[in-house]
Amino acid sequence: MANDRVKLWRLNIERAGKKISHKLLGGASQEDEVVAFDVHLQKGDALILDGGVRDLRYNCLDKDDAQCSEGREGIMVVEQDGTYDIHLSTAKRGNERCSILLATPESAKLHQQQMHNLGKMRRKKATDLLLTVLHNLFIAVLVFAWLIPIFWLILVSFTGNLHGANISKFFPEVWTFQNYIDLFTKTGDVNAFPTWFMNTLIVSVCSTILSTLFVLATAFAFSRFNFKKRKGLMNISMIIALFPGMLTMLVSYYLFEYVFKIQSGLVRLIIAYSAGAGLGYLVAKGFFDTIPTAVDEAAKLDGASSSRIFFQILVPLSKPIIVYTIITAFMSPWVDFVFAKIILGNNALPAHYTVAMGLINLITAGNQVDWFGVFAAGSVIVAVPLSVLFMLVQKYYVGGVTGGAVKG
Repeated sequence: MANDRVKLWRLNIERAGKKISHKLLGGASQEDEVVAFDVHLQKGDALILDGGVRDLRYNCLDKDDAQCSEGREGIMVVEQDGTYDIHLSTAKRGNERCSILLATPESAKLHQQQMHNLGKMRRKKATDLLLTVLHNLFIAVLVFAWLIPIFWLILVSFTGNLHGANISKFFPEVWTFQNYIDLFTKTGDVNAFPTWFMNTLIVSVCSTILSTLFVLATAFAFSRFNFKKRKGLMNISMIIALFPGMLTMLVSYYLFEYVFKIQSGLVRLIIAYSAGAGLGYLVAKGFFDTIPTAVDEAAKLDGASSSRIFFQILVPLSKPIIVYTIITAFMSPWVDFVFAKIILGNNALPAHYTVAMGLINLITAGNQVDWFGVFAAGSVIVAVPLSVLFMLVQKYYVGGVTGGAVKG
């Protein structure tokens, strides 16, 4: 038996050739005495006490206990009906002694309290188990509801002979790869998926690089430098960041169109997605705060400049937060439709579309009947790079989120 641990003992009763098992909550340490347990027994019951480690039936049951006599192989046999007090004691480890006495009012009261505590513990375990099952069931329902549209979209992408979104059956009657083939080969005024994909990739990569530099530089400045009005500037930045970027859509369009007169749609999008990225510095700053300033001070003593400390010391130590920043910066331009639509304007040529704009164009009123299957295939293709990216850097992504939440 383990030292100072409560065990669950099992009292095996042989009654009329049948085995009955009672579980008794108790335990014994090196020099300890286990409290008594009340058990209702009948005349002729043979008793075997099992502690899970070894049986206590051989030479352990007391021959002088009241109302009991030695049976076969040292097993105690009860000689009359009644409530009995099972009492286990030990003066030395491995030398346990089991006594069987008629119950007293005190032992009966103690037994009731113990059974109440045991019942309370079992009810708590049952409640915890029920809550766990309900929680997992609820999560499973949510996951199922979330995956059904994605699964359906994948099935549609492999469905042949489609005429719009009017699908009578969930699973395809005709399986085909033609939608994926048409996505890359059947190009023209309506479908220019390779061009859309390249446009989106250029915008996403360029804005990700700029956004990551802005975020890390801003976080580094707020984390490592103490300058005048620093706290106020941080508060103002946080307040501005609370407003959604969509509020600036029309203003950004008029600035690009009439003030700066930027004609390139891709340049517009790169600037729009990356210009305000520095306002999202807070998580990165929290991560930088976890890196001891003693590292910076030691580098300064060796003559390192602030830029060298940033690029050669902090950046290598900040891989999780850099990955987190890259992913969050990459996601917005890759999947966004509304912002891109406003910034490019109504006169944008299909060759200048991003993937989101192009795929939406495939299912407009005039194109849906012929291009819905191609639209489904394009949607699946677009999701693949982002999914692969998440799977490859998931551990760094989680590390960035948790590390940046330690300090603010």
